[in-house]
Amino acid sequence: MTSRLLLLALLAALIAAVVTADGGSSPEAAQRPLAAAGGSPGGMTPGGQMRRRPGVAGMSQKKLEVEARRVARHGGILGTCSGCATPRMQRLSLELVMRAFPPGSKAWAVCVTMRESGANPGAISPSHDFGLGQIHVAAHPQFSAWRLTHDPVYSTRAFVQLSQRGRKRQPWEGGRYAC
Repeated sequence: MTSRLLLLALLAALIAAVVTADGGSSPEAAQRPLAAAGGSPGGMTPGGQMRRRPGVAGMSQKKLEVEARRVARHGGILGTCSGCATPRMQRLSLELVMRAFPPGSKAWAVCVTMRESGANPGAISPSHDFGLGQIHVAAHPQFSAWRLTHDPVYSTRAFVQLSQRGRKRQPWEGGRYAC
């Protein structure tokens, strides 16, 4: 029981760190000068401050999906390793997973997503498992390996479908730490 509490505390700290790192929750993020942030003039207020991006949690589902796909296409996925995604991509991926699963399965789904892919939709394991939920395409040919690693919305939906919204957890048992 203590290890589960520790795991949940670590996940909460990681999610908080990702939220702050993506500029969605830090007041300082809204005040960084354009040059320091490497942004464009369109991202500035008339007073010379950075415009603040809306928090991921406050986005509508449609906007979240559009933004996740946009970030994935434009540099959010840094590689195929677990966790090789920008903090913004990780936060968007975790939000997609949290919204897709019912309350009794949210913590499990987030834990599996962090353990299996590090919230990187582009993750590919040495055993050829793909995407956020590390789906083994050889066993599930109905899913596209390319889409699992390039479309976080598709990857989340595949994870939801295979796990039956978190009711079928057997394929994700074990691993580096239990969820």
